[in-house]
Amino acid sequence: MTTHAAPSSPPTGWPELDDPTMLEAIIDVIAKDGPVERARITPEATLESLGLASMDVVTILMGIEDKLDTYLPMDSNLSSARNLSEFIASIAKVAQSQASKAE
Repeated sequence: MTTHAAPSSPPTGWPELDDPTMLEAIIDVIAKDGPVERARITPEATLESLGLASMDVVTILMGIEDKLDTYLPMDSNLSSARNLSEFIASIAKVAQSQASKAE
């Protein structure tokens, strides 16, 4: 008898980041460059539920790169994020990794 593990549920809270100001900076860029009403930017929201087209996502990523002074490759972690919590966690992981390499 084979049992299959249920897929894990997407997170419903914001990721805990080493730099708490990074979360606000990323949310600011999403709100400004999206443009998305800030009240709609929640951990469980998806890019699709916010009505963001691929061009909007590119604009947001460019804005985040400028704000965080980092390069964000469109890798599988970023493109497979199931909601904004995972999207921001992926961005933060890349930014923090690049910052530690620069030190």
